[in-house]
Amino acid sequence: MAVRDMARTAARYEAMGFLLTPYSLHSGAWKQGDAVARQGYGNRCVMFGHNYLEILASENSAAPSARIANFLARHQGAHIICFGAQDPGAVGARLRAAGVSTSDVLPLQRDIDTPEGMRTAKFERIIFSPEASPEGFIQAALHLTPQYIHQPRFMAHPNGASALSKVFLVTDDPEGFEAKYTRYCGRPAERGGHERTFRFPLVSAVSIVAARDASQLLPGSLLPPLPCVAGVAMQTPDLAGLRSLLQKNAVPHHPQDGKIIVPAEEAMGLAIVFEETRQ
Repeated sequence: MAVRDMARTAARYEAMGFLLTPYSLHSGAWKQGDAVARQGYGNRCVMFGHNYLEILASENSAAPSARIANFLARHQGAHIICFGAQDPGAVGARLRAAGVSTSDVLPLQRDIDTPEGMRTAKFERIIFSPEASPEGFIQAALHLTPQYIHQPRFMAHPNGASALSKVFLVTDDPEGFEAKYTRYCGRPAERGGHERTFRFPLVSAVSIVAARDASQLLPGSLLPPLPCVAGVAMQTPDLAGLRSLLQKNAVPHHPQDGKIIVPAEEAMGLAIVFEETRQ
């Protein structure tokens, strides 16, 4: 996610029962061989064992990062999908063989507060063809130091959430997006109901939803410009307890079909769908 006001966003996500990591500044390079340099923005994350929701904001709102400003010029909300990869170079080779251009393998790093002091988390990533992905910035990354990122002390969320289980992509061209993400993901989609879903080995999935059907899956949400990353699903073990928490903290929400949805406009541009934890 890219947001205008990190403090306001953090307060809303804490009201939904999430525990956020401390603010962490990013450094990286945009071309192979370039020096790693400060990027002018940082993140706070909703952290889980295998994945996380990253909330990005400029380091200095009076002099915003060009990257964050470009995201926000389109809308506040989700702009990035990052797939996990054991070998980003091999992913890039597979994509290029399928006709998808990519960047070279690029470095990324950020300083992380750990119980032992500040440590530098390092990553390698490739960026998928930006011109072919108007829905957002799509990439694949390898965590070189996962122990600094997935710290157990940041995973005990008061709402009991245990995983980011799905990303919802909304488009007016579901057939074209299904074909594109079949190339991106290297696997076919499963079709069911209003969704075309790409499932991955751990907990996550990406679902493509036609714009005409989005209101049935994300009720009450005002969608960003299409195509877009419109929402995410979170697993939690106790929906009744979650609803009490949301009511106590005055967070607007919609119970529907055994789920609880916080509309995008109430969650800084990204709809949050809470679903029962899968066993």
